[in-house]
Amino acid sequence: MKYYIATVVQEIEIPVGNKGNTKIKKLKEEILVGEATSVSVVENKVSEMMTANPNTWELTSVRESRIVDVIW
Repeated sequence: MKYYIATVVQEIEIPVGNKGNTKIKKLKEEILVGEATSVSVVENKVSEMMTANPNTWELTSVRESRIVDVIW
């Protein structure tokens, strides 16, 4: 089984000051995806996971991981 690392960039609003102002911040996260046979499968899995996310997000990259196994 191969593991893939998907990089997702989210735009989140953070409060600034006491007047209720907000600022947009970009948050970069990496997601380890297992049980995937191709990049398109990884894209589908990440999309399914992120559907409930209220923030604007973008899948910026998918690459094969050097991880060969995960011990639970």
